[in-house]
Amino acid sequence: MSALRTTLIACSLTLVTAASALAGPPLATDDAGTVDVGALEVEINGSYATDKQRAGGTTCKASAADGEIKISTGLFTNLSGSLALPYSYSLREKEDGELSHKTKGLGDLVLEFKYAVTEAAGVRFAIKPMLVMPTGRYSEGLSEGHWHGGMTLIASKEFADGQYALHANLGYEHHRYRTHAIKSSTHGNLWAGSVAGEAELVKGLVVVADIGIATNPHKGDHELPVYALTGARYEINELLDINAGVRFGLTSPETDVTALYGVVLKF
Repeated sequence: MSALRTTLIACSLTLVTAASALAGPPLATDDAGTVDVGALEVEINGSYATDKQRAGGTTCKASAADGEIKISTGLFTNLSGSLALPYSYSLREKEDGELSHKTKGLGDLVLEFKYAVTEAAGVRFAIKPMLVMPTGRYSEGLSEGHWHGGMTLIASKEFADGQYALHANLGYEHHRYRTHAIKSSTHGNLWAGSVAGEAELVKGLVVVADIGIATNPHKGDHELPVYALTGARYEINELLDINAGVRFGLTSPETDVTALYGVVLKF
């Protein structure tokens, strides 16, 4: 859960192979490819998100400028691992126009493993277990304060010799919360599904589109969070990619607008 989403929840409560060339940021949907054994990829990602919610007669506006470093490497054939370190540069929340909370700092570390299980009829399948470690400051809304984990099922298929690709994800996370108030009003079992497409327009330039839906964590709100994302990625050379995109909330529970940008270094 992003720092911005954590803040908005608090506000409403009390407020089979190596990775394909067509895969990666700014997509939220993952692909079924894994990193080559001994290879190393370093993602440096950034985002700026804004959101507005109204709860209990109070209008909550939040903005967050976040960064992340994600390091991935191939451990064995068809198995890669990654560690993501998020950091919030500026997290601000206003209630009825008055600044009510601001903070910055380290978020929760995320450890993931991706295993490419099999390929059938040209479709590659992978599983990705994950573990979130509570390294962020709970008192500042940068962490849930508990370890939690999950699993994502991934399918990918390429077309026209890799010029186009489709990816689908189905994910599950189990969350534990520290206070009775949050446990009684927030779902602990969260599901998410998404589909993404990629197309290489010219050599090295890939445009992407992504759409997803998830469980609403608030027990009293039955509207599901739905997002749409569009962007592009450009491979400058074999060692460096750059990317940018925009993610839109299509329903009220989803963050309104998020600008995404980043680079990928390959060694």
